[in-house]
Amino acid sequence: MSLPVVDAHLHLWDVGRTRYPWMEDPHLGETLRQDYLVSDFRRDAADVAVLATVHVQAEVDHAIDPVEETAWLAGLAAASPEDPVPTVCVGYADLRDPRLDEVLDRHQEHEFFRGVRQEAWYDPDSTRADILTFNLLEDPAWEAGLRRLSDRGLSFDLLVFSHQLELAADVFSRLPELTVILGHTGVPTPEIDDGLREWRSGLRRFAERVPNAVIKVSGMSFISGGGPWEVAAMRPIVREAIDIFGPDRSLFSSNWPVERMATTYATLWRSYDEMTADLSPSERSALFVETAARAYRVPLPAPEHA
Repeated sequence: MSLPVVDAHLHLWDVGRTRYPWMEDPHLGETLRQDYLVSDFRRDAADVAVLATVHVQAEVDHAIDPVEETAWLAGLAAASPEDPVPTVCVGYADLRDPRLDEVLDRHQEHEFFRGVRQEAWYDPDSTRADILTFNLLEDPAWEAGLRRLSDRGLSFDLLVFSHQLELAADVFSRLPELTVILGHTGVPTPEIDDGLREWRSGLRRFAERVPNAVIKVSGMSFISGGGPWEVAAMRPIVREAIDIFGPDRSLFSSNWPVERMATTYATLWRSYDEMTADLSPSERSALFVETAARAYRVPLPAPEHA
């Protein structure tokens, strides 16, 4: 695909280097339990014009120093300085940690560090290692940690279920200077949200009350419940999310390699291309490049001149 893209949601992992508790889920396919490194990404992305990548923390065991992942990624990027993968990164920190400032100081020793993702999706009945059984959005200490990010000019990647969106709108409306990236399209789940009414109303409220937020269109396998990649099923949801936020507050990303359970890297990006073929060139440029570059402060390569 010749359309240039900034991939704002990439994961890399080395299963022999550290522990990823979510990989221990017995229902997880073996494909995701294997190393996924820069060479694997370059192979998968060979047919896509990727201008830059944003690595989002891959849920390393929270008992491990979170800066270790950022330092490891910095080493990977330094191995190919002319075309680094990743270009920038979003790390992990527990925003309730009394030592938060120390952790952020150490993250920020790496120039490509841009912000934090601490997953906040909540289900009291969940048995998954990466889904909380308590609601971080209700914790004043966590909100204070968000304010520390804002004070430093760092971004926050927010991952919540659709039933949390209205409360999230209340919390983040109090943080007008914080760049917020709402992940995985707000997690639309048709199998439990009949008609997506909760997702739709929550998304509208969040977009209205948090003008400093953008939406990351990704994680589309939520729509199919992990089944086949079906553009016809995804397109109405993708377009509604873009309509609610507007192209200048929306960005596409891959959630790779998680989505390779359902599709190929090139097919994923061609799907986004097909879903937005009727939009203007400037709207598509926002979706595929500019919104991500702005939200994550991504340095883009200089345009080539004939």
